[in-house]
Amino acid sequence: MKKLKTYVISLIISFVISVIFLCVAASIFAYTNINDRYLDSCVFGIVTVSVLIGSLIIGKKIKEKGLIYGALYGLIFCGIIYFFNIIALQGFFVTNTLFMYLSICTLSGIVGGVVGVNI
Repeated sequence: MKKLKTYVISLIISFVISVIFLCVAASIFAYTNINDRYLDSCVFGIVTVSVLIGSLIIGKKIKEKGLIYGALYGLIFCGIIYFFNIIALQGFFVTNTLFMYLSICTLSGIVGGVVGVNI
């Protein structure tokens, strides 16, 4: 039960961080002359940082198996984002971008989990 509570708190923190950074990025892209082709890279970076911070919290609180718990955290985070995309876009889809998000979330979750355990 402690692990589930830790996961929920970390997910909330990660999503709050994501929303804040995405709002800042949206404002920057809306009110400056930055080319929109950098938007995907910006979103990938925001997702990476959010998952990294969340999995760091997981690793620091649980103190064991950072690789496994971090990877699981990244997969859960990506799954939640994908679920909301299905609802918003009203359909199931599989693209290369989905696999990139899945890879980025998993790898940054692993790194955050391992670092969190060793802090």
